[in-house]
Amino acid sequence: MPPLIHTGVYFLIILLYYPYEQSDVFLHSKRYVYPTELDEGGRGKRMSNALTKYLEENYIEVEPKKFYRFIFPSGELGIKGVYEKGKFNAIINEQTKELKKDGTPRHKSYVMTDDLDMIDDICSRDNFCVCSPISYIGRNRTSKNARVLYALAFDLDGIKIKNDGTPQGIIELFHQIENLKHLPMPTYIVSSGTGLHLYYVFEKPLMLFKNLAKELQAYKDEITYQMWNRYVTEFYRKPQYESLFQGFRMVGTITKVGTRVRAFQTGEKVTIEQMNSFVKDKFKVVSTSYKSKLSLHEAQLKYPEWYEKRIVKGQKKGTWTTKPALYEWWLEQIERGAVVGHRYYCIMMLAIYAKKAGISWERLEKDAYGLVEDFDSMPAGEDNPFTKSDVVAGLKAYHDKYITYPINSIEYLSGIKIEKNKRNYRGQSQHVKIMSATRDILYPDGSWRKGNGRPSAHYKVWVYKKNNPNATKADCIRDTGLSKPTVYKWWNKDNPLGEKYEIGINEFVEFLKDTCGEGLISLSEKLPDGSEREVLEVEND
Repeated sequence: MPPLIHTGVYFLIILLYYPYEQSDVFLHSKRYVYPTELDEGGRGKRMSNALTKYLEENYIEVEPKKFYRFIFPSGELGIKGVYEKGKFNAIINEQTKELKKDGTPRHKSYVMTDDLDMIDDICSRDNFCVCSPISYIGRNRTSKNARVLYALAFDLDGIKIKNDGTPQGIIELFHQIENLKHLPMPTYIVSSGTGLHLYYVFEKPLMLFKNLAKELQAYKDEITYQMWNRYVTEFYRKPQYESLFQGFRMVGTITKVGTRVRAFQTGEKVTIEQMNSFVKDKFKVVSTSYKSKLSLHEAQLKYPEWYEKRIVKGQKKGTWTTKPALYEWWLEQIERGAVVGHRYYCIMMLAIYAKKAGISWERLEKDAYGLVEDFDSMPAGEDNPFTKSDVVAGLKAYHDKYITYPINSIEYLSGIKIEKNKRNYRGQSQHVKIMSATRDILYPDGSWRKGNGRPSAHYKVWVYKKNNPNATKADCIRDTGLSKPTVYKWWNKDNPLGEKYEIGINEFVEFLKDTCGEGLISLSEKLPDGSEREVLEVEND
């Protein structure tokens, strides 16, 4: 073997077997020991690049266990050796120095329970380790097993450094966060060796249902695009988009260059509402589902009917469908009422209503693309056009999983007012009782009846419409028990009682006040013409 080759081999052996040393780091007046870091020759010295130095000078460093305890508060993860339904665990992946038969490194997965003891063990070694700010079911860190998201994490590489060593990129990053308000302030910034990891820890952890995960991924991609700009990173032309479930080098473990990953607290915990303020409407996260603070046993005591139906009997969450008339109504609403800033969501809700109403995909496509020209002609500026690509994105909501989309979210995102609950929050039985009370006050002698002793269907339909101006025929059939032909027959007929109903309503209000007492809530409702009317609500138990 030539001498040069010999030299190379000996040098490699020295690198592999150079003895590690311990170095001390003082955090919050408490001694924390990082095992083995780089010295001046290449191993043993703590990382002190420009980015880390900037963070050291301006923010408080946090040791690994404190970092992960802040992300996974006490009681959030499962207890070692104890199975409790509804409790999940964090997963750590380690690349060991052990090789498989094919010569590739062997990887191991570890469950991190609520005691966080695994962190000390992992940080005592010099292996590449990653962990997501997510809890999982089982031992595999896969998107399928992900259950609760505790933080959004972003990778930022290629930070700009001036020739004199000034970390211009990170200075500009904080300028955009604190002064320009272009980006949210992260809870932590982690120096990973060659780049930064930004963690946004949530005040309320989020349950990772598929629809929510999809929205979070779109949000993360948009913030990544904004973060990887020309003033911060050299790689702004090729932003590094990563999965929502991406693992990040663990704080306290080894970096690519053999130093230790270090964390610095830069801000507080965040809410989805705060995060949403930094993106356009179409990237906002709206399908929020927070992790319940109730244990399954507590839920059983508080919601026994739900527990019996969903847990004991294993019934699935219910859904509801509607008549095609609702789709037609919504199409008319967005044709007349859509405005800039809500156009995308108007199309998205059109797709949801189409699915609810059984409208065909072909019909939906035709109607949606037919709105492009009108939506694009709205005064939005050249930098905010409405195109077919917006329609393509909105039509993705044509799926069963969206048919329970809450009406409040539909109203908020579309910007279109929707009249809610046609019985004014009353149940059917309570609503019918109030209708009967109205009848008996107006006609105490029973004159509302006809010769055969049966109540007038005409009267019942008319009173129902009077009390529920936004109701449909189907609502009337369901709430009154009248047949479809009967309701259709009398639906558009005039008041069968002349002025008697109007005259008797004041007596009825006094009756309600006397009988319902504190259960009656009096509200003032403003009408379209500017006048006001008294609205009475009977509070349910």
